[in-house]
Amino acid sequence: PGATIIPIIILSDKTQVTMFRNKSAYPVYLTISNIPKEIHRKSSYHAHILLAYLPTTCLEHITNKALRRCTVTNLYHACMTCILVPLKTAGIDGLVMNSGDGIQHHCHPLFACFAGDYPEQLLATGVKAMECPKCDIPTEELGSNTAPFKIRDLHAVLDALAWIDDGDLAFVQACHEAGIKPVIHPYWDDLPHANIFQAITPEVLHQLYQGLIEHLVGWLTQACSAA
Repeated sequence: PGATIIPIIILSDKTQVTMFRNKSAYPVYLTISNIPKEIHRKSSYHAHILLAYLPTTCLEHITNKALRRCTVTNLYHACMTCILVPLKTAGIDGLVMNSGDGIQHHCHPLFACFAGDYPEQLLATGVKAMECPKCDIPTEELGSNTAPFKIRDLHAVLDALAWIDDGDLAFVQACHEAGIKPVIHPYWDDLPHANIFQAITPEVLHQLYQGLIEHLVGWLTQACSAA
């Protein structure tokens, strides 16, 4: 009673660093949703902190493409598990933190939101390409406003992941039936009160702005200029 929930927002994006011979960097950032958006959106306020850099290797020494993709996915989740392991104990037991006015609060930091582009969302959830990372809508119905859908069943996914001790074939089959890739211990599977499918946010830049607004503006410009 009287505790304060600190919703944790995790952001990641693999980027090209042109200043260093076009090398890749894979930063992971953290912020909290208790901070007002007027502060969040100003980089000069430093509302986001850098947690870590993930490996950028493509594991090209693995010649089998399917095995390489699977290994890259498991490497990502293994690294994220190490990064977020403090949230397990802190989320359950809580810890004392000072607010901006100096008052101490008993806080429970809980993983609540993951922000990333579509490939990052697929990597985090373990969902296959060309599918929705949040719901079970069929691929051919993506974009429909009438097709029925439900948020992916986290409990069914966790039950499928628990088959890992029953052999590779049973594990792969269970994950296939649950609609995810055979990921070995995703970083979110034992975080307290975490639901990765609800934590995924709309990807505004590519899905909304570039995917809709720029297309709409170009279409209207072409239509009006032709008239």
